[in-house]
Amino acid sequence: MTADDSPGRAAAALLHGRQQATVLSAMSPGQPDRLLAAILAESRARDIGLTLLIADLSGRWGFLNDRDRERLRDGRLRLVMLAGGVHRRLSSLVEYYPHSLYEVDRYIASGQIAADIFVARVSQATATSGFTWGTMVGYSPAALARIGCVGFEVAHGEPPVGRQAVIDREHPAVTCPAGEPGGSPGRTGAPPAGHDRIGRLAAGLLPDDATLELGLGAVPEAVVPHLAGKRSLGLHSGILPASLQPLIASGAITGARKSYEPGLHLATGVLAWRPEPGPGAGRLRLVPVSVTHSPEVLRQQHRLWAINSAFEVDLLGQVNAEYAGGARIASGGGQVDFFHAAHHSDGGAAVLAIPARAKDGRSRIVADLGCSRRVTSAAADIDYVVTEFGVAHLTAVTAGERARRLAAIAHPEDRETLIRKWNDRSG
Repeated sequence: MTADDSPGRAAAALLHGRQQATVLSAMSPGQPDRLLAAILAESRARDIGLTLLIADLSGRWGFLNDRDRERLRDGRLRLVMLAGGVHRRLSSLVEYYPHSLYEVDRYIASGQIAADIFVARVSQATATSGFTWGTMVGYSPAALARIGCVGFEVAHGEPPVGRQAVIDREHPAVTCPAGEPGGSPGRTGAPPAGHDRIGRLAAGLLPDDATLELGLGAVPEAVVPHLAGKRSLGLHSGILPASLQPLIASGAITGARKSYEPGLHLATGVLAWRPEPGPGAGRLRLVPVSVTHSPEVLRQQHRLWAINSAFEVDLLGQVNAEYAGGARIASGGGQVDFFHAAHHSDGGAAVLAIPARAKDGRSRIVADLGCSRRVTSAAADIDYVVTEFGVAHLTAVTAGERARRLAAIAHPEDRETLIRKWNDRSG
């Protein structure tokens, strides 16, 4: 690997001799925003046609500036979302793959999602230690094995998070110093009262000895304060929020009864994580998406409970986790992978945790998603829906009973309308 260079010189080396280039970025917080901004500047200066494949969990896309948006409109720059979110003002300019995160990883590994250049933010604890993926592994190992031209933003002095393998590199990579990690959504303070009630109700469904997958967002994270009283919980998840770290470090979450990798907590990334001593600190292991989201691996995990959120659910139980206000602003990510696995897990279940109303007062429980919004998770994979008004158990009941149970946990002012629309539609 080359010695650290400036982001501008690293970008020039990566784009040298190219008239067109497709650049795949690691998932945030492994997204190298400084290097991406430099690549965009170099492509503007040399009029290189550029495609960026992005998975920004925060939806900030902070590497873009106004000149990049002009190039988006004239076609010299193309943005494709693999996972994460995107601001509404960019939504119409961004293409996307309608695949789950496991499928994205698989297509990168096979070359069906192809790129000329792979860039990532990596960590190096000391001057003599190897590189690790830091706080996000994601699909980076698949990209590294497939793509020959590589650029690393190196964060020096950062110890690895949890148990990680050192990055194995057989061919050179261009490197530059890292800035602050980008695309890391963080939340502080107590959750709203409605979210806290949803969290308490969802946590109440979890049996002792369960293995938990927790989706991103304020609503699933509201479950965390209510996990302390559980016994022998384990974690097998995609990306873990920082609020789980004290429970792991203290040993309150042990993973002792997991059927796959007992005693270890598996994830592909963490958000806002800091080194924290404690009896459970060594139990966290960061592994690729090809492990965390693998159907074969998840089938081995008994008592798997998946708790995720969304923008809407209809009266059949179909879930929309991508469209809000007519714009696609989020990816379904790993929700499909985990909901399907948890629904089929022995002793497990798929739980959708969702406020009854959006901030603008619209009901998040709707009569029918219709054709304008993509169904992210199938109704057949949903076992429970939880709002601040209660729990709807949807397993092994008729469509009509599903509709009645879901309407019963909607906002009281929306229930009559929902039932009327259901009756009108069903005749």
